[in-house]
Amino acid sequence: MTVDLIIAGYRIRLRSEDGVILMPDERFTAFITSSGGEPDLVIDISNESAAIPDSAARVFNAPLIEERPSGPKNTGDTFWEVASDGEGTYITAMLKDPVRKPLLVIPRKSMSWQLYTQIPGSEADPLPYPLDGLILYFLTSLKGGIMLHGSGVICGGRGWIFTGRSGSGKTTMAMIFDRSGDRVIHDDRLLIKEEGGRWMMHSTPVYRNDEPRKAPIDHLWVISHGRSNISQQLSGAEAVGMIISNSVQQNWDREAAGRLIARAEKLTSSVRVSRLAFLPDSTIRDYLYARESESYVIASKAAASILADEKAILITAGGYSMWPAIKPGDRIIVTPCDPVDLSAGDVVAIRRDRGFVAHRITEIKRDSAFILIRTRGDASMVSDPWVTETDLAGLVTSVRRGKKQLKISSSRIPYLLGWLLAAVAGISKRRFSKKS
Repeated sequence: MTVDLIIAGYRIRLRSEDGVILMPDERFTAFITSSGGEPDLVIDISNESAAIPDSAARVFNAPLIEERPSGPKNTGDTFWEVASDGEGTYITAMLKDPVRKPLLVIPRKSMSWQLYTQIPGSEADPLPYPLDGLILYFLTSLKGGIMLHGSGVICGGRGWIFTGRSGSGKTTMAMIFDRSGDRVIHDDRLLIKEEGGRWMMHSTPVYRNDEPRKAPIDHLWVISHGRSNISQQLSGAEAVGMIISNSVQQNWDREAAGRLIARAEKLTSSVRVSRLAFLPDSTIRDYLYARESESYVIASKAAASILADEKAILITAGGYSMWPAIKPGDRIIVTPCDPVDLSAGDVVAIRRDRGFVAHRITEIKRDSAFILIRTRGDASMVSDPWVTETDLAGLVTSVRRGKKQLKISSSRIPYLLGWLLAAVAGISKRRFSKKS
């Protein structure tokens, strides 16, 4: 029997021995195809048992992690392990229902693999968990892609990925965009590959109702929960490192690790990568949608050009992080300045991810090479990352609120009080908007 699957554009052909019926799990239903075509990978399925050669040494051991109310816990048991020798790679999974140890054999430099399920009978599950994900990983690695832990969405015609460690908010982000009517590519595991000169993200079969979905990638964010929405663009080795740390990888394999680094470097050369702290509500979608809009990008470039000509600019505030000194809708005046003249207490505009963030300076460090500046919103409980004078857009000198022009005070109220006032103001505004 033969069953063809198309996942992320890869055609995987499953073949069983005579008399054995292949019964893929229902999460693969939408990925089964009857169209013709040459396979990228052939897997021969057998219900028999097989042994790892004595020449193979164990190179990787994955522990069984259980999700508990208190958080992930290492049970001390082995979930799957990898052995390797000069002939190939051997992956064994330790399954409990029923108890068995299916073996996947991947010969070197061959796209014809073997899977021994260890379940005698006339039916076979050709892709038992976790071997299904491992098959996709090794195929993707060999074919030039990246398997990434992340959520992917399409918002306003643009493809965005949110990646991060467990608990960072990937599923939360997918839910926020889904509730807003945006298309979610996947909220757990994505396959990323280059197609026709563009990097694309693809869904993978993880859940019962998964289906093939894909979209071009315009921006990738490494996310974490925060007390305000702050995006900061990354570049170079930092961007590459963030992608690698959140991708599925087998670091015991030097060749595979090298391929992953090369692909991550190529990805960051054409796709923007940023760090993003976010609030788990609809404000994050509004924040990103505004910053990624074409009009916003054009305006940001124009503002940067005006500041470079040593002229002041007027920009509209959109958040609560500087409440009450700066309120949403205030128009703030930013003037060029010499970083040498700045001191703690000054409010400055920092360039951040094609936009500006106006926060108060809390600390300045000077050495022979750089001036380092640290800022913090008056209503923020956490300081911003250190920046250099090259990230400085200008000094905020005053605020226009309606018909009034207010000076920026060098003093501030306590952070906790500012945070509470900003929270109350934000809640009140959302309630008023809903009633309207």
